[in-house]
Amino acid sequence: MNVVKRVLTAIVGLPLVIGLVHLGGLLMLIVCGIVALIGLREVYLAFSKKDKPIHLVGYIATMGYYTAIYLFGPGYWLLISLTLFIIAVQSCLVIFFKELPLEDAVTVVYGFLYVPFLLSFIVLVREHEALGAFYVWLIFTSSFGCDTFAYITGMTLGKRKLTGTPSPSKSLEGLIGGVLGATLLGFLFGLFVTRFTSAAVGGYFVINAAVISFIGAGFSIVGDMAASAIKRHTGIKDFGNIFPGHGGVLDRTDSIIVVAPIVYLVIIMLIRVPVWPWM
Repeated sequence: MNVVKRVLTAIVGLPLVIGLVHLGGLLMLIVCGIVALIGLREVYLAFSKKDKPIHLVGYIATMGYYTAIYLFGPGYWLLISLTLFIIAVQSCLVIFFKELPLEDAVTVVYGFLYVPFLLSFIVLVREHEALGAFYVWLIFTSSFGCDTFAYITGMTLGKRKLTGTPSPSKSLEGLIGGVLGATLLGFLFGLFVTRFTSAAVGGYFVINAAVISFIGAGFSIVGDMAASAIKRHTGIKDFGNIFPGHGGVLDRTDSIIVVAPIVYLVIIMLIRVPVWPWM
């Protein structure tokens, strides 16, 4: 029954993701902001077990941060948003010194950086002036491709279990198969874009797609295991139950939110094409 729920959720969710990526713009920003707020609450509840007044600072900061992205784009305004957020938490530590435990303040900061901040890079990649609509798909192919191929390879060839890690049931062979499979998927995606779309891309996009997928797949493993570590430390099975058969928002995006900033950085540092007019 759980497998059926997972399949049905994927069938319903995939067209929505395709449409959202295609449209981009304000709609994608709003949806990512909502997802960020839900994921942020999942982190807060995982650590704190209940809603606390200090969590409001994280929610308000999230809305302000995504509003700054819409109004000003990336740049110093994002740094200003993060600075104001840290100062707000510090102010709460001063004002509510006797009522606010330090670990609650740390949780608020960590949760914001972990979910809303990292997730925002999906929007930043999508708004990339040079083929952002195509590069953003590499975030998903890297994450889901690695997860799928790792599962298949691990089930068929997995022998060396990753004991001593947050995911001891995974195997070394599975991880290698996941990275290689995601790289192949990115390469095939690059071929599809260059041959069957009207996008003005050169042959370099195929190589770029493969390189980004390879790097992204490696970091998707980090994101997946980091989420597993949090669940083990906090004693929870899933972050939530918003997606039938899949768990919460973070159970579906744990690798994506780590891959997104990596893809953004690779585009800027390795491909060396301007992401924004003033860069």
